[in-house]
Amino acid sequence: MTQYLPSFIMVSLMMLAGLCSSPLVELGLVNPTATPDPYAHYRAALQPRFRNDIETLPPLPRYHITVQLDESQSQLSGVTRITIPNPTAEVVLRLYPNLSHYNGSLSISQAQINQIPVAVTPMDADSSVVRLLVPPQANGTLLDMAVVDLTFSVELGRVPNRDGSYTLFGWDGATLSLPGFYPTLAVQEAGQWVVEQPAAHCDVLFNEVALYQLDITLPQELIAVASGVTVNLINNPNQTRTWQITGGPLRDMTVMAGPFQALSETGAGATVTSYYLPGNESGARDALSHATAALRLYSDLYGAYPYTELDIVEAPLNRYGMEYTGLVMIGEDVYHQDRKYLRFLVAHEVAHQWWYAVVGNNPYQHPWLDEGLTEYSAFDYYRGVYGQARAEELLTGHWYIPFDQAMQGGIDGQVDRPAREFDPTSYQLLVYAKAALFFNALRAELGEETYRQVIQTYYTESRYKLVTPEQFLAIAERVSGQNLDHLTDKGLR
Repeated sequence: MTQYLPSFIMVSLMMLAGLCSSPLVELGLVNPTATPDPYAHYRAALQPRFRNDIETLPPLPRYHITVQLDESQSQLSGVTRITIPNPTAEVVLRLYPNLSHYNGSLSISQAQINQIPVAVTPMDADSSVVRLLVPPQANGTLLDMAVVDLTFSVELGRVPNRDGSYTLFGWDGATLSLPGFYPTLAVQEAGQWVVEQPAAHCDVLFNEVALYQLDITLPQELIAVASGVTVNLINNPNQTRTWQITGGPLRDMTVMAGPFQALSETGAGATVTSYYLPGNESGARDALSHATAALRLYSDLYGAYPYTELDIVEAPLNRYGMEYTGLVMIGEDVYHQDRKYLRFLVAHEVAHQWWYAVVGNNPYQHPWLDEGLTEYSAFDYYRGVYGQARAEELLTGHWYIPFDQAMQGGIDGQVDRPAREFDPTSYQLLVYAKAALFFNALRAELGEETYRQVIQTYYTESRYKLVTPEQFLAIAERVSGQNLDHLTDKGLR
């Protein structure tokens, strides 16, 4: 089968013939080309109407990450520079690969802040959270900007044959999954760093939005799929290729790599690309169709999608999915024998571009807020594409019946509580199903027009922020003019 690549990659590869005399990208920080607009490289990931969003936000952290995969393909090594506006006396970083269920490890060998060497101090047993103290000036005050330079390496796990589990991080067969592969700033809430570990059954990444440039060098046979946009490709003499990727505001910079083929179309002002392994074109076409339709529908219902690209990629997740900024991973099983799950799974994960990527929340403390609204967004997808009757079937079969059966089995309780207080079964039934039913009850209470105004206002006012349930409910009450305590008491508490 002839490999088809998106047009922007094809154009870049054709241009590489004239780059053989250019300096090669090597391990180390590669500075962007000078431009009068310091944000030009990041704006490339934003649709025209959103390209001034960067200036509307408080100063954002900036990451410049440069990594390469070693010859054994078992380790990433590199450097990163994190520029932090208005730093506090310490910098706290999350090293996500060190989580026990990530099957990898990240170590920092050197650290400097404002060119002064600093110690890296673990804050937990597995070093998934570390602290760096910011050196003060001679007069004891802090600078208004901290430049953190780190040298780091990542050991990549490899799963040659899975036993029914799924792979979140590292190698699985021919594909490489890299969510959270770099040292990442922890989040501060109410002046305190959030350092708790995520439960294994909840979403792992919890980040503020930031501006990113990534230079990642991989074997030429691997296609990199990432958050943001690829602005340059460089073929190196040693049969590697450097992908220069940029974007912001992004909630994460996630990469998938593999021997992918791809299909693309446009929707809601963005290029939607479905990446798949050889032999799975039929499933990839279905995934592309559902993703493009969902992108258009959600943009109409909730508010415009801000990014220029949305990538759907076949991943080693069985029949599950995972969401990252501008990047949706769909388990390979739904490209084959479990195709019946594909429609719903894609509709759910694409909705996370609104309720995770753009509007964020704490998934460790309030996982229902994004998962429940994302789950219920699939109702809108089914109703908009297949009609009210199909949407009602989804409502009954996917949420009402499972939740009723769960209650009969003794599973019920408070929805708005930390992820660690659930087991995997109650998490699925309460954080997803019961929370989706709360949003359905909210729609019934407010009426169609007011409900849509609430969701649109929530999206518009919360873009690129981290929000709490209290903030969402305050918006709902303000827009509707109603007290909603009776709904929240029944549906969330």
